[in-house]
Amino acid sequence: MKSKRRYSVLSVLLAGFIATSVFGVGLSLYVGLGTAYENTRNLWVMLADVDLTSLQRSMHERMSKVEKRSNWVARQVSQGVLDPSFQYGWTNAMRALAAADMDVMAYGLVTGERQFIGFDPEDMSEIRRTLPADDILFSELSQIRGPTTNKTGFPRWDPYFKRTVLTNWVPLFYEGHFLGTFVQYLSLSNISENLLRGRENLPGTPFILIGGNRVMAHPGLRDWGETSANPNASNEVIARSPLPLPTVHDIGDPVLANIGRFESIDISEHSNSQDHGIRVAGLSVDGRYHLMVTRQIMNASISPVVIGMHFDEELFDDEWNRLVLASILGGGVFVLSVIVAVVLSRHFTKPIRRFASAARAFEDKDIAASDVPQLKGSRIREYDDAARSFNHMMMAVHDRERITSLFGKFVPQSIAKKLLASGNDSGILPPQQSEATVLFVDIVGFTSMCEGLDPKQIIAMLNDYFDCATQIIESHGGIITQFQGDAILAVYNVFDDLEHHADAALNSAIDLKKEVEKRKFEGLELRVRCGVNTGSMVAGNVGAKARLSFTVHGDAVNTASRLEQENKILHTDVLISESTRMLLSDPNRVIKAGEVLLRGRHSTTELYTIPRT
Repeated sequence: MKSKRRYSVLSVLLAGFIATSVFGVGLSLYVGLGTAYENTRNLWVMLADVDLTSLQRSMHERMSKVEKRSNWVARQVSQGVLDPSFQYGWTNAMRALAAADMDVMAYGLVTGERQFIGFDPEDMSEIRRTLPADDILFSELSQIRGPTTNKTGFPRWDPYFKRTVLTNWVPLFYEGHFLGTFVQYLSLSNISENLLRGRENLPGTPFILIGGNRVMAHPGLRDWGETSANPNASNEVIARSPLPLPTVHDIGDPVLANIGRFESIDISEHSNSQDHGIRVAGLSVDGRYHLMVTRQIMNASISPVVIGMHFDEELFDDEWNRLVLASILGGGVFVLSVIVAVVLSRHFTKPIRRFASAARAFEDKDIAASDVPQLKGSRIREYDDAARSFNHMMMAVHDRERITSLFGKFVPQSIAKKLLASGNDSGILPPQQSEATVLFVDIVGFTSMCEGLDPKQIIAMLNDYFDCATQIIESHGGIITQFQGDAILAVYNVFDDLEHHADAALNSAIDLKKEVEKRKFEGLELRVRCGVNTGSMVAGNVGAKARLSFTVHGDAVNTASRLEQENKILHTDVLISESTRMLLSDPNRVIKAGEVLLRGRHSTTELYTIPRT
């Protein structure tokens, strides 16, 4: 037969490296440069989405604490624990609240005379002020006719505190009498500061809108407060009235002022963001293109809130230029790497030939009987590590073949461990007589079920069922010695000392019965019958020299099988003998099922079962 042309590893690897590298780099440059702008844009959108998600979570956690505090005060008052009219007790309770982490600016009680008597949680200084008559709080209170949950007012610029505030309030009732209103003032000014914290050197302008076009947080909100809100608040006509928040046109941000003109951009096919509430839009403002990322919070305590961030397109142009430069440099490095690879690859053929030679030697010998060939180390670190790994792998294959030869004779894991510890390959364990518990399990109606099933379906069903049963039995310390058709024979306290072997066997039967009843096996519903018996038995190896089986013998084993059959007569699923019941840690967990005369016995035997649930 004519031999085929063969190639060296060096030539194949070198040719493959050059071909795949040229193709890969070329394809990467073509696709990468073509989608660089879009990918960069989506990256910043994703980062903005992460920032918005963090901000949304922070706002939610903050409002949740405030609402819980309001509901707690209202509940204490309604139960008579707190009395706003009892000044000493009320003051102490308010001071106790300040001991917790209170993210509010002021809190206290508003009386029917529009008097606010509260505290500053930072230094617990008392605050007394008369609220303006046109405060929206009184308009909302006028509609309250009884106890209710806390409410959150619309944000506004408060002239007293000289900052943007949000009020959370709840009316206090005791036995149907209105006692006042518990109010908490939250400062929203620090939200604008939090928007910028950690973003001083990052692109993008974050913002929060409420009511469609009112600015609740923005880097320019502080300047608006100093230049517009505070001077207006000092005017005598409105000195005591709250001011509405600025609109998007008042904040000095031309991009935000045109938020209604932005055109949506669909990035759902390219974005990894899992939040479908995010919206991306773009618009040219003053000759520059801007990208805006927003998300609407519909479950906010107040009017639906929009949180967002807008970017200048120059950011993406810079990224594009960097990608082009990186691509050019990458191409140069690739050419250089090919040259270096050609020079250095000549020095790597010798270790590869060693691998091939060792593999052929290992292939030609009996793995289980022969000595394992060992590779010499190399001065090259990677090849030295590979040689070590190869040697370990060969030893593992050798051990695996030995274990396969040995374990083919035994199924139970505990028996396999004892065989490995014995240090020989005979597969023989000395017979052992002990008092143990036997569990015999059978599928109800298996014979009639098989008449209408395909043989493949029967095998698949049995394998699925046996997997389930094996996990349950072994989890309780049992050893499965036989699979007899659809039946299972398991023993407890044989070779492995199991203190509560009677409980373990009964628990296995109960768990298996429950698991089988609540699931299907290859689409089939099954029921099982179990027989549990405790007695003396002999365990050991039986069979030929080349094929052994671990099994148990004795009258206790036969009795367990007969108990399983008695389930048909007594209409039960689990039957245990008196000898098993006496060894249970709690014999009262089973009830008497009846007395029967078992085959081969001269006197009746008391049988027990589990109560039906």
